Amino acid sequence: MYNEDDLVLLWEHKSPVTLAPELHLTEYVLLEMFTNETVINADLSDLRHGAFAGNYSSLSFTVHLAREMGFYMMDYFIPSIMLVCISWVTFWLQADQSAPRITLGTSTMLTFITLASAQGKTLPKVSYIKASEIWFLGCTGFIFGSLVEFAFVNTIWRRKRNVEVKKVNTKHVLVGAITPRPARKDMSGLHKSHSCTSLADSTTSASNNSFNNYLTVHAFPQNNSSNTLPVIMTTDADKATDAKTNGNIAIQVDDQSNGANGGNTENSGWTTMTPQEIAIYIDKRSRLVFPVAFAVFNVFYWTFVYYV
Repeated sequence: MYNEDDLVLLWEHKSPVTLAPELHLTEYVLLEMFTNETVINADLSDLRHGAFAGNYSSLSFTVHLAREMGFYMMDYFIPSIMLVCISWVTFWLQADQSAPRITLGTSTMLTFITLASAQGKTLPKVSYIKASEIWFLGCTGFIFGSLVEFAFVNTIWRRKRNVEVKKVNTKHVLVGAITPRPARKDMSGLHKSHSCTSLADSTTSASNNSFNNYLTVHAFPQNNSSNTLPVIMTTDADKATDAKTNGNIAIQVDDQSNGANGGNTENSGWTTMTPQEIAIYIDKRSRLVFPVAFAVFNVFYWTFVYYV
């Protein structure tokens, strides 16, 4: 009823607001408190101070509270960290063990969602994104990532063909796993012609020296009038000199068992990996990548919570 011309309110300078010493909140801690002296203008459209218009003196104070982290650390954050770490146990199980890996991943995901839902009921419903929701999304992403990793390596494990990779590192192994390059087939598995099989008895000892051989066929001019060309199978040591002079066809068998001097030059420097080796390689790298990524996430999260 008294405007600024009649009454002006001021805070005391020494102790404007005094709190009772026994006052204590279980979930919050008082950080600081602000006092403010303002003047409110009341007109005929805003008669908050009665039926009179004018400027009115007003006093206000603001209390800054922070939640106690001990309760949430013990009941939410530490259990959720343990659940995320449990989801990484699948990386130590073999890729073809579908039952235990699926059971471990899904049970971890459901347990964490139940924990987060129970904890979210104790927090107020607000329109903005809370820090606990960012933590929930981050942990859910890591658990879901372990499930996706299992599906990926299990698919690779069940493949039949070997894969050629340029280098045994994470980049080339992943590229080879996603877009596999079939391994070079051994030429020793080719079907022999009728002329070659006729000489199978004479070349048994030469062909048994190595499992991985390929055939090089040299054609020479025919000096005789016969319609049939004799076939001669030789090794690297024999240069097929007689075949050249007699007008025969020389089949040269080069030993590639060592793989040091011969082989397909197109695949030189490439490494052949089985699907099982690729799956085990990805699991081993995941054992390091997931914990490091989760540690980086924790650094950014807690820095944001306390310093932003």
